[in-house]
Amino acid sequence: METCEFCDTCYFFKEEFQDNPHTKEYLCNTLCNEHFITCARYKIAMSNGIDDVPRDLLPDPLTCLKCFAKCNSWN
Repeated sequence: METCEFCDTCYFFKEEFQDNPHTKEYLCNTLCNEHFITCARYKIAMSNGIDDVPRDLLPDPLTCLKCFAKCNSWN
């Protein structure tokens, strides 16, 4: 399985989920390891570079919303 080349440097996953490891793990497995080509952050990083990706840009809003609803039930 391919993994996003920006997985280790993506601000969204490095900084946003330090207090919620379940959410981070689920999103990383779903977006970084399976569907990263559909990730908005990946698309911008590929075209403009990782430094031009807005810090508050969600990778995939629908997947994130579903995850937040699901992951919040785990806490």
